Amino acid sequence: MDRQLTVEFPWVLYTNDGAGAYELNPKTDLNIISNRLVYAESKIDLSGYVQSDLTVGFRRSFEQKGGSEFISWKRLYQPNTDFVIETTIISSVPMNDDQITASVIGSPGFTNYALSGLEWGNFNREHIIHGTYKVYYANSVVGSGAFNDAGTATMMPVIDNVFSSLEPTAADCLYCYRILYAPSAGSNLDIGIQNITLPPIRVILDAFTVEEPNLEYMMRLKRSYELANQV
Repeated sequence: MDRQLTVEFPWVLYTNDGAGAYELNPKTDLNIISNRLVYAESKIDLSGYVQSDLTVGFRRSFEQKGGSEFISWKRLYQPNTDFVIETTIISSVPMNDDQITASVIGSPGFTNYALSGLEWGNFNREHIIHGTYKVYYANSVVGSGAFNDAGTATMMPVIDNVFSSLEPTAADCLYCYRILYAPSAGSNLDIGIQNITLPPIRVILDAFTVEEPNLEYMMRLKRSYELANQV
């Protein structure tokens, strides 16, 4: 039977507080790891399907956005450091703050290199039902002011990776994250990054449910619990 699963994440606005940090809005919808690294989280409940002994499969996943990305600065924009990273993940197992931090460097589900201080977790591709990784820079074509002057511009993705597995699952919940990493705020209101605006996004999973043979379903259910306990 066909299903459409949806999760939505709100607008995010970084505003320079005048002292080298950001004021984040809406504050209540964000988990703050550091002043530059925040994430929104949500869940998709699949427990009703699991209780009916159904497997949930996925044909495709895609994202919709409710606006455009903008960035503004005073006197100086530095392309080598002033970029924004956005990662969207829907996983069959939860992620902790350390693993979310690592996802800014390397996407979960891949074999990542050893780097001191980062916890990659034991993710493999089966965990990551949906995953996107984008790196944004100020768009010099659609903007006002030179990079060494005050200006405002839309942001454009120079990296736009998709790492969705779309693997069937017997998990009772999907864990949804939108992770945002911002450049350093200007040291005051007269220099550096002043505002970053990121629009709301909606992730849609084109899903279906199916009743598998008992042995196959029990093996998938067992695997789902094993994967959850490995992280």
